Amino acid sequence: MNLSECPLRTRARIVDPAVSDKYLLRFQELGIRPGADFTAVNRSLISGVVINIGGTRIAVDRGSARKMEVEIL
Repeated sequence: MNLSECPLRTRARIVDPAVSDKYLLRFQELGIRPGADFTAVNRSLISGVVINIGGTRIAVDRGSARKMEVEIL
């Protein structure tokens, strides 16, 4: 499943961030990397998904959320 389909307030794990090389380093700096556990906190049709990863809330844009592969824990 992709991040945009992830149910809210459910623990999940990032399987494949699937971002371009241009943004990969920045995503890794934010903690968005394969194997990282997170909780989807909020979703918006326009802006994407807000996730809580390691106690920090991070907004992921809609395009990246559709590409990012996750699994429910």
